[in-house]
Order: sequence, then structure tokens, then C-alpha cells
Amino acid sequence: MDATEQFLSKYPPEMQAITNQLRALVTTVNPQAQEVLYARENHFGYSRTGKRIDEIAYLCPMKDYVRLGFYWGGQLPDPKSLLQGEGKRLRHIKIRTMQQANDPAVKKLLRAAWREEKTRQKQKAKRKT
Repeated sequence: MDATEQFLSKYPPEMQAITNQLRALVTTVNPQAQEVLYARENHFGYSRTGKRIDEIAYLCPMKDYVRLGFYWGGQLPDPKSLLQGEGKRLRHIKIRTMQQANDPAVKKLLRAAWREEKTRQKQKAKRKT
């Protein structure tokens, strides 16, 4: 059993399946996404670099749902009002079923998050010059 399987084994089978579906979705939306498991902190982080400071999204399995979070979610278009959270940046969705995990709106939010990250990186590069 690898580290990911061992980590997920603590959760109900349905939450394991939803987590794995969302993990696949993240890499489908952006094949360059690097996944890092932070088992002690109970989540997977996703970035282009594999560095925590560059994370765009995260998955946090729970007993009754899987939290799909966006570090810059407050800036994402959310026409279906899926995102929860009240801070300046951080937003998440509580995914409770496989049907929710497969909702096209979730995929659109992931795509928007990666686009937003590209825009932020370009702006950051401009400031350095």
C-alpha cells in the first residue's frame, strides 16, 4: 500500500472514491498539476511547481464529504454559487456525492483557478522587471 492509499484508507469508501475522482479531475484539467500529499495536515495540494507557496487548489477528505478548496477562490467566477467561504481569498466546495464531483461547474471552477494562477504569475513577473 502506497502513502496515498494508506492516507485514504482512513475514510469511508464513498469518500475515497470521490477523492480519487477529484484527483483525476485536477490532472485532467491541468496535466502539469503537481500533487503533494500533506498527510499530517489532511490534504492534497496542487500547484505547477510542487511548492506549497504556489498551491492553487487542495483536496481535503472528511468523513461525510471532500472539501475542494481554492486558495484564490474569492476571485473566481461562480455562476452556480458553489463556493463557500467569506474571506478575501479562500473558498471551498463540500463535495458529498459522486454526482457533485462530476458536475461540469466543478470542472469550470478548476479551469478558472488555473487560468487565474497564470494571470497572477504574469503580473508577478511584470513587477520584477
